[in-house]
Amino acid sequence: MKTNSSQNKVKSKKERSFIDEKLRKIPIKKLSKQSGFCRRKPRKIKPKELIIAFIQTICTSKKNTYSNWASQLGILINSTVSKQAVSKRITESLVIFLKALLKAIMEESLKSRISDNISEKLKLFKGVLIEDSTTIKLDDKLSKEYPGNKNWTQKDYAVLKIQSVYDILKRKFLRFEITNFRRNDQGYSGNILEIAKPGDLIIRDLGYFVLGVFKKLLQQEIYFISRLRKDVNIYTVEEKPIDLASMLKKRGSLDIEVFAGEEDKLPMRLVAIPVDNKVAEQRRRKAKQDRDRRVNPSKKHLFLLGWNIFITNVEQEKLSSDEIAILYLIRWRIEIIYKSWKSHLRITNIPVRANKLRVESFIYCLLVFILLFQVHFYEYYLRKQRASNAQGISLLKLMLFIVNNINFHY
Repeated sequence: MKTNSSQNKVKSKKERSFIDEKLRKIPIKKLSKQSGFCRRKPRKIKPKELIIAFIQTICTSKKNTYSNWASQLGILINSTVSKQAVSKRITESLVIFLKALLKAIMEESLKSRISDNISEKLKLFKGVLIEDSTTIKLDDKLSKEYPGNKNWTQKDYAVLKIQSVYDILKRKFLRFEITNFRRNDQGYSGNILEIAKPGDLIIRDLGYFVLGVFKKLLQQEIYFISRLRKDVNIYTVEEKPIDLASMLKKRGSLDIEVFAGEEDKLPMRLVAIPVDNKVAEQRRRKAKQDRDRRVNPSKKHLFLLGWNIFITNVEQEKLSSDEIAILYLIRWRIEIIYKSWKSHLRITNIPVRANKLRVESFIYCLLVFILLFQVHFYEYYLRKQRASNAQGISLLKLMLFIVNNINFHY
């Protein structure tokens, strides 16, 4: 689509100047050639302009279509671009290029550390890694590429899963990976060993609980905090079985050394802290509602829902039991980030009839956008807020404002 709108040209120049600044240190041409996306010098549609046009499409249009993408690209290069021309660029080599670009942006962003105030307790660790995943429902025709669990009708459906690791200290994403729903968090648990280093602290939920992975973390002197899975046996240092419910009835709370696992008997620290009665009752109601119809939750399990029960290898000298509980709560940050993706960055706005290449191109392009803009803007806002002692707003509200006003702030 060709446009002579001077207003659009002015906006386009402003947007490009900001985007170019963020992409300046990334070797886009080199990556596009290495991936096979550009075997020769592109005559019209260059990799950077294709990405910028995608970002503008996401921020200015409710529909992620080839036509809208082509329109934004036409504005950028001041020429006519058809939707067919954009469609032809959605290839396997584009996905490879976008993966390489995403990795390069993450590596570049990690060269600088945020120097503002960080909790003294977090500074005890070299890195504080939060790992979590989020899912996106796709068109059912993609169920072979992205299989989900069969529903009650035994119909196959498609679900894409994004696995990510976020470093709280650097406030940077260390990894993104697209998988299918059936590769669950437990099966993915060991992958953290590829990026975690001695002295790091890993915080993950129960989905990643694997004793074999904890064993390797212990061996490599990597710290972790996790909730205790209810079916895992624990033992005293004398290797006698522990009845947690009985012990908590007597003591009320715990901070003790234990062995975890019937076979492995891994040395760990167990922390149990009572929760508010309202929280406990809410958990118990949910357990009864969500239970397998063939199995009633036991009295013991319902009783233990009155406590937050953690296992960790962080020494008491470093973190008290209350501090363990507080640090575990920082997991909500990545959940808020995911919510902002879905609510305001339209990561679920995938065309219904998209094929696998279109889906992955869309997701990786959007993750590039998230790394360049969400993290950048939020960090800039936090620094300004701290400098002026102003009252803060939530990440969700900030991202809503940015998306609604993106053309006027670049």
